[in-house]
Formats: sequence, structure tokens, C-alpha cells
Amino acid sequence: MIFNIIFGFFGLLVGSFLNVLIFRFPEMKGLISGRSYCPKCKKNIAAYDLIPVIGYIILRGKCRNCQKKISLQYPIVELATGVLFFLLAITIGINYQLIIYLLIACVSLLIFVYDAKYLEIPEVFSWLLLIFVIISSFLNPHFLVQDFLLGGLIGGGILGIMVGISNEKMMGSGDIKIGLAFGFLLGIYRSILFLFLSFIIGAIAGLVLMASRKKKMKSEIAFAPFLILAAIISIVWGNQIVNLYLKFAMI
Repeated sequence: MIFNIIFGFFGLLVGSFLNVLIFRFPEMKGLISGRSYCPKCKKNIAAYDLIPVIGYIILRGKCRNCQKKISLQYPIVELATGVLFFLLAITIGINYQLIIYLLIACVSLLIFVYDAKYLEIPEVFSWLLLIFVIISSFLNPHFLVQDFLLGGLIGGGILGIMVGISNEKMMGSGDIKIGLAFGFLLGIYRSILFLFLSFIIGAIAGLVLMASRKKKMKSEIAFAPFLILAAIISIVWGNQIVNLYLKFAMI
């Protein structure tokens, strides 16, 4: 358990780096190098204010220099990364496969936040996700070709059909790559669960947004976040959910 907790704290630090990538990626300036700065007053942020989550709490969500509000995205992404690293360490175990799963988690979070903010998925993110998933699948000692291919066909194929029928009005081509990637990773049964959950989560989120008048019926809504959430649930608890369903279905 101690190692799982360590991975969780490590995830907080990684989440801080992911925030930097998300904010700087649109302009492609200083993605890796360059000190962190306040997007409002442009002044450099002191190292002690960059401590994940804690720094935000100490500053009460405001820049030390200009007192403008700091985006909630910073602590949310840091916490989400920490929790995800912790859950994956428990689910996968401390082994070589965990490293690839952590990379998959990082790219997934980038896609989640970027699509939610900008309503687009950079090609480099979706291709990285596919590459990491394929590597993870082939490193899996229980790898089955038919499960891999059929899972991809379900995950990517169904989304591809929906994109084609709707002429990209319901979702975009980037979502197809995400569905394909997680289909490869999850296999046949969990891919079905993955798609089912993504549509359920998407429908609930859409109803909540419309009820709160933040979105209208014809408003464009990012679908990748729902795919990512569904994928996380399917990776961490998918086997238990599928087994529970099969148990009740056979009664």
C-alpha cells in the first residue's frame, strides 16, 4: 500500500506538469523549458507557490502578485492525476506494465482537459494514446490477438459509424482514435461496457448542462471527456462490472 500512496503523490507532481502542457500547447511556446508564470500579470511564480494543490490552498486560489483568481484547473488536474496514479498502481500492480499505463493516463488527461477547454483534440495526443496502448497490449502476457482486434473494432468502429452518419456533428474524427485505442486496450467485453458508459455519462452531463442553461440542445459538447471517464471506469472496475452483469444475466 505504501508504494501505491507514493505513486499517488508522484501523480500530483505529474499533474502540475500536465497543466503546463495544456496551457502552453496552443501557442507552442516553452512547453518544457521556461519558468511558470501567472497568465494574468505575466510575473514568474515562486517555487514554493508551485507545490501541487497545497500551493493553491495557501494562496486561496489567487496570484500572490496581482491577486487575480487562479484557474481551478490547476488543483483539479493535479488531484485527478494523483488519484488516477494511485488507482492504477492498485489495479495493475507495481510492474513494468504500470509505466505504460501511467503514460496512457497522462495522455488521456491531456485529451480530457484540452477537448473540454478548446473543443478539439490535437493529433499528437490521439496518436500518442494509440501508440502507448499498442505497446501496452503487446507487453501484456495475457495478450490475445482476437480480443485486441475485436475490441478495437467495437470501440473505434461504432464511433466511426456514428461520426459518418452524423457528419461529425455528434462527435469528431479524433474521438474515433480514442475509441479505437481503448477498444484495443480493453478487449471485447470491456469495450462494450466502455461505449455504454460513455453514452450514459454523456447523456447525463448533457441533461445537467441544459438544465443549468449552460448549453442548448444544438450546442457543441466535447465528447472525449466522457470517453476518458468511461475508459477509466472500465480499466479499474471493468472486470468486476462485467462479471457482475454476467452473474445476474445467468440467473
